[in-house]
Amino acid sequence: MRFNIPQDQIELLKERVLTSRKIGSDENLVLHGGGNTSVKISIFDHTGKEVYALFVKGSGSDLSSINEDGFTALRMSELLEAKKIKDMSDIDMVSYLRKCMLDPDQASPSVETFLHAFIPFRYVDHSHADFILSITNTDLDDRKISDIFNGRVLILPYTPPGFDLAKAFGKLIEEYNLEDYDGAILRNHGLITWGNTAEESYRKHIGLTSIAEKYVRQKWNGIPEGKELSNSKEIMISLLPKIRGILSKNKKKILNWDKSPEIIGYSMLDMAKEMSTLGPATPDMLIRTKMDYLFVEDINDLEGQINEYVSRYEEEFKSYIGSSYPMHDPYPSVILISGIGLITAASSKKEALIIRDLALHTFRVTHSASFIAKNKFIGRKDAFLMEYWSLEEAKLKKKKELPLQGYIGLVTGAASGIGKATFLRFLEEGITAIGGDINEKILEFNEKFKYTGLGIKMNISDESSVKEAVESIILNYGGIDVVFNNAGYLHPSNLEEVELSDMLKHINVNAIGTFLVTRETFKVMKKQKMGGNYIFNITKNLTNPGAGMASYGSTKAFAAQLSRYVTIEGGKYGIRSNIVNPDKIFRDSAIWENGVLENRARSKGISVEEYKKGNLLHIEVLPEHVANVVVELIKDNIFGATTGAMIPIDGGIQ
Repeated sequence: MRFNIPQDQIELLKERVLTSRKIGSDENLVLHGGGNTSVKISIFDHTGKEVYALFVKGSGSDLSSINEDGFTALRMSELLEAKKIKDMSDIDMVSYLRKCMLDPDQASPSVETFLHAFIPFRYVDHSHADFILSITNTDLDDRKISDIFNGRVLILPYTPPGFDLAKAFGKLIEEYNLEDYDGAILRNHGLITWGNTAEESYRKHIGLTSIAEKYVRQKWNGIPEGKELSNSKEIMISLLPKIRGILSKNKKKILNWDKSPEIIGYSMLDMAKEMSTLGPATPDMLIRTKMDYLFVEDINDLEGQINEYVSRYEEEFKSYIGSSYPMHDPYPSVILISGIGLITAASSKKEALIIRDLALHTFRVTHSASFIAKNKFIGRKDAFLMEYWSLEEAKLKKKKELPLQGYIGLVTGAASGIGKATFLRFLEEGITAIGGDINEKILEFNEKFKYTGLGIKMNISDESSVKEAVESIILNYGGIDVVFNNAGYLHPSNLEEVELSDMLKHINVNAIGTFLVTRETFKVMKKQKMGGNYIFNITKNLTNPGAGMASYGSTKAFAAQLSRYVTIEGGKYGIRSNIVNPDKIFRDSAIWENGVLENRARSKGISVEEYKKGNLLHIEVLPEHVANVVVELIKDNIFGATTGAMIPIDGGIQ
């Protein structure tokens, strides 16, 4: 605990944590860090002085998992002084709130801090409950809405979040006794409840949302489930790379495809196109989803429809925002295709999944609202002003994306050695990394890296396995930008001792396997029309072949020549291909196991340690040396004009 808090006040804070988590764990109340809660308690500041403080959810906290440190503490006396201020810009509000904080190292407090402070109850809860929004996102008048809740709610017209909303609520407090009400409904925004105990405020919150749900359920039976087109998978394998290429003209995107029965059912509604311009469930979603989603009935003219969307967005941006802020990426982040499903696009898989969730809840709210009254959201100008909210724009200025954010990269032979090191470097640079390997331990990546990485068990020498792996990458992420052809097989033998079966295994893995991976991913890169990168791990045996390496070196030579053909045929598509030639990479390398390392050292008449450092620099070449070179080869600002190159990573051959 970072503050000196009396035990009885600690118990009040713990109660706040408990009910906050209950609210946060219900996706029908809040999504992905939405909503905010607070409690007012007495603590001692750094001077030992007793201070009455507001503990309100801090920026970056998630109600579903919040703990005591997830609440930012501010001096109540200073917050209440703000009631005397007539106007305050968002930037000035942030500055004011920071000055009220008891610990400057804590996260910035919620933008609704003043609202929480002005409500004269110990506990305050705020959510964006779906069923509340189903009622407020309509043209129902305030009296009708009040009647639904038996007169137990106050109702505010839509007011942008922040100081203006707090001031508007302050006027309500002057006119009404909050003791006579269970909560307040903010049109197009959500629900606020209050209480002297955490349980009281929470109980009111659940009570009002239950009334809303019962009312809505009497008129709406949910989105009817639908069945996807029988050939939707085949359609999307072909279509997703094209869509990704179009959406990535300004910045690379990761796609997510959702074909759940509810999504399919919504996509086939007669009103799905009409609802595409009605706006999201709440204004805060606009920052991610924009006002409109793109509804597609005919996929044959998809590019034309996307371009029309972009043109409309650009025109409205000029009209409503002008030169106030740089224009956001104008391409849709939400695309709904009739009978096929929902595509969401973002710079990461996690963000694309968040947008998917926001879109799904928007569909539910918009559809259910249409059964209650006429849909009504905030105006288009207000929507653009919210999307370009000054506080979010300030965050965007500070935000720095990773160098290769939005890239999708495949590493073969990723379970160990050079492949694993490169996979991890991909993640560090922002690349969505896919590790392919015949070893089943590659599947451990799925749990370990969740949204940022994927492990696929694949046999690169098996055509069907390669095709399935590439299709899986497309269906999971939308396409591919980088291929590191790293997987290989090595079994040293003197020329006269090479068994045909062993030679064929070298051919199948090092030559045919590399060819299959290259051929299938090359098709995807061409469809995307956004360039691409191949890096081939060939090794020094290409330029400095050693005794006993005939099978390995010859098949690696095939792969090197293949890289050259990628250079020649891929150039006009912006696809680059380069070679790295590492030598003697031992750490975590399966290729040197089972006595291979010891036998090679013995054949040279030297120790294992001498063999490891048998280069001009007398150093051990590490997997990370190779991984770092591979990453730099991908970067257009460094090697964007380089293709067909060959880089040794061998410590200098003696």
